[in-house]
Amino acid sequence: MPVPMRMWLSTCLLACLVVHPMGLPAADTSAAPVIARGDRHFPPYEFLNADGQPDGFNVDLLKAISARLEMNVDIGLDAWETVLEDLASGDIQLATGMIRSAQRENTFEFSISHAGVFYCLFVRRGSPIKSIEDAGGKAILVHARAYSHDWLQARRITDRIMPVSSPRKALQLLAEGRHDAAIIERLSALDLMRELGIDTIVMAGPPLVCAPYAFAVRKGDDRLLAKLNEGIHLMHQSGVYEDLYRKWFSVADAHARRMAMVRSGLFVLAAMAGVAAAIFVWNLLLKKTVRRRTAALMQSERRFHELCDLLPQTVFETDSSGRLSFLNRSGFDMMGLDPQSISDGIHLSDLLPGETDFHAWALDGHLGGKACVVSGPDKDPFPALFYATPVLSGGRHAGLRGLLVDITFQKELENQVLASQKMEALGQLAGGVAHDFSNIVTGISAYAQLIARRPQDADAVANSAEKILTGCDRGTDLVRHFLATAGRRKPERQRVRLGRVVSEVFNLIQPTCGPAVAFDNAVGGEDDAVWAEPALVFQVLMNLCVNSAQAMAGSGGTLTVGLMADPSNGQTSSAGPLQRVLYVADTGPGIDPDLKDRIFEPFFTTRGKTSGTGIGLFVVGQALSDMGGDIRVESEPGKGATFIVILPAAPSPGNGVDAKEAT
Repeated sequence: MPVPMRMWLSTCLLACLVVHPMGLPAADTSAAPVIARGDRHFPPYEFLNADGQPDGFNVDLLKAISARLEMNVDIGLDAWETVLEDLASGDIQLATGMIRSAQRENTFEFSISHAGVFYCLFVRRGSPIKSIEDAGGKAILVHARAYSHDWLQARRITDRIMPVSSPRKALQLLAEGRHDAAIIERLSALDLMRELGIDTIVMAGPPLVCAPYAFAVRKGDDRLLAKLNEGIHLMHQSGVYEDLYRKWFSVADAHARRMAMVRSGLFVLAAMAGVAAAIFVWNLLLKKTVRRRTAALMQSERRFHELCDLLPQTVFETDSSGRLSFLNRSGFDMMGLDPQSISDGIHLSDLLPGETDFHAWALDGHLGGKACVVSGPDKDPFPALFYATPVLSGGRHAGLRGLLVDITFQKELENQVLASQKMEALGQLAGGVAHDFSNIVTGISAYAQLIARRPQDADAVANSAEKILTGCDRGTDLVRHFLATAGRRKPERQRVRLGRVVSEVFNLIQPTCGPAVAFDNAVGGEDDAVWAEPALVFQVLMNLCVNSAQAMAGSGGTLTVGLMADPSNGQTSSAGPLQRVLYVADTGPGIDPDLKDRIFEPFFTTRGKTSGTGIGLFVVGQALSDMGGDIRVESEPGKGATFIVILPAAPSPGNGVDAKEAT
C-alpha cells in the first residue's frame, strides 16, 4: 500500500478515536437487568436533567461500569425514601449512591467508596448562628431519611428537626425565612443555589462531617457487590473515573473539556488537509493532555490525602511485603509514629503483634472488621477493628489498603454495662437472702414467744429452744450459701433427706399460722434423698410452704408436701432414678391463669407492698437452677395450687460417689 494512503488511513482512524474516546463494548441486554435506582434530588451526584432523564456523577459512573463489564442495568431515579424502602424489600437490587454508616450496614452492603460527601450547616446571611454549637434548640431543615437526618437525630442537638422531601425544598424554605438553618451536602447545596438564584444563604462554620459515598446492595448480594468493586477499580485504572470526576465537580475542567472537544474538531479538519499538519497538531494535543492528566492526578492525590487526614480512623496502605507505604494523620497520632517511620520501613505486623494472617484474611474477601490489638512504639496497646481489601496489580497481590478503628471507648462501655449487670445480680441475690432470712426469723420469733408465755413448762421450753437452734442453723447455712454464691463457688452437694427438711420447715412456720391451717408431711420412706445443697433445698421448701400457708391464712386449709412419679421424666439408671419429683400443694384460692407466667419474676407480688416483696418464688427458681432442678405450677382458681419441684436424685451408696448425708 502506498505511503500516502497508509498515512491517510491512520489519520482517519485517529480522528474516530478522538471523536469517540470512550467507545466500550455493548452491554449484554439478553440477561435480566439489574434494577438500579437513585435519589432524583441530589445534584450533582444524581438528578433528573431538563429532559427528565437520570443524570449526574453516579449515573455516568454506573453506566461506564456496566458497559465495561457488559452488565444489563436499568437505571432510574425516584424519591430517596422510596429508594431505601425498595432496596430493603428487594424490589430493586442496587442503589446508585448511599452514604455508608454503621446503622445502614445492618441492612445493606456497600461497595468501595467512589466519593466523599461533606455535609454543612447553611443559614441565612446575617444569622446569629455561626456554627453547629449555636444551633441548639433551633429549627433545622434536613432531607427526610437522608444521612443528615440520621446524623442530627443521633447527636440530639435539637428536638426541632424539620424533615422535607428534598434539599431543594429545604433551601427554598430557608430562603423564605422559615426555620433557622438547614443541613445539606455542600456540592448539592451550591449547585441548587446557583440554579435557583439564591444568594441570601451562606455556609456556617466548617463541614460537619465527611462521609464515604458508595453503591449499595442488599445483604448477601456478594456477586453484584464484587462486580461493582471490580468496575470501580477498572474505572480508576483506565482514567474514566478522573474524567467523570472533573466533568461533574470542576467547572474549570469542564470548560477545558469543551475546549478540548473544539480543538479535537479542528484537529480532525486539519488532519484532512494534510498528514503533516495533522501529526503536528496531534503531538501538541498529546503533550497538553499529558500535562492536564498529570495535573489532575496530582490534584486527585492531594484531594485523597486531605480527605484521609479528616478521618478520625487510621487509613493505611502496604506493599506486597506488608511494609507501610501510606498512613494518614490520625494513623500517625494513633500509633505514636512520625513520617520518618514510613521511610524507615515499618511493617504492619510491627503494629499488630500476634497477627500473621491478615493478608490471607483480606484476600478471602471479608467485609466485616477483624478484632485485633494495636501497639505503637510509644503507645499502650489498645483494641481495634481491622478492615482491609487487597490491592491487585496485574491480577497479583500488591499489598493491602484499609482502616484501623480504635474501639477503646466501646470496650469501656461494655465493661461498664457488665459491671452494672453484676451489681444488679448481687442486689437480687441479697434481696433473696433477706427474704428467706425474714421467714426463718419469723419462725424463731414464734418459738421465742412460746417460751415467754410458758417459761415454767420445761418440756415446751426445751422443744422450742431446739426449734430455735434449728432455725439459727438454717440461717447460718443461708448466709454461707450467700457468701459462696457471691464468691462464685459451686454449691457443695450432698445427700439431703427431703422428709427431714420438710419437718424442719413445718416446725418453723406452723406456730405462725394458727390452727386454721393443717400441715401434712407425706414424704416418707428411704427413697426421698436428693443430690443438692441442704441450704438451697431448705430455701426452696421454706419459700413454697410460707407462700402456700399465707394463701390459706384467711380461709384455712391443708398444706401437703409429698413425692410423686413424673411420667414425662421418670428415667432410671443402674444406680436408681435420676431425679425426685416433689409437690407442695395447698387448698387455697388458687392462682389467676393470667398471673401464672409472672409469679417467678423478681419483685412481682399480688399481696401489696406492705405484706409481700415478690422475691420468694424468684429465689426458688434461681436456687433450683443452681442445683440442676426445675419447677412448674398447676392451679385453677378456687381449687388451690400445686408446685411441682424436680431435683436430682442422690446416688446410691457404694457407687463410687462420696455421698455424705446432710444432718
